[in-house]
Amino acid sequence: MEKFDIKKTVANNLKQARLAKGYNQEKVAEMLNTKQTIYSRYETGKLELDYDKIIKICKILEITPNDIFDNCFMDK
Repeated sequence: MEKFDIKKTVANNLKQARLAKGYNQEKVAEMLNTKQTIYSRYETGKLELDYDKIIKICKILEITPNDIFDNCFMDK
């Protein structure tokens, strides 16, 4: 059985929320006062979000932390 990867789920949820808002990575990165390459790492699961970034991203994308962690607590 394949191990469930929370990082991939969070990364995918971030990407889907960004796309639903109609933003590109560069726009979100600018709003976070960071570089697009850094933001891209959040969406690929290569860089973990800290609490501050979670809150800022939620405000930018008009989502909740629950949206970011959706499907992370399901038994796989």
